[in-house]
Amino acid sequence: MKAMTKQQLADKAGVTTKTLMSWCKAYQHELQSMGMRPKMRVLPPHIVQFIAQKFSIDVG
Repeated sequence: MKAMTKQQLADKAGVTTKTLMSWCKAYQHELQSMGMRPKMRVLPPHIVQFIAQKFSIDVG
């Protein structure tokens, strides 16, 4: 897994970044505890992996 921007991850999911972040609201506390901040553009690998697993996004 590698770091990705929110835009790259949203593109892999086939949605906009706004939609992707809307999906993530249910996991906001978990993501914040992992180090994700609202203004982050580049997401670290562990956060990319978490989001990809939760929403079945193929980032390979």
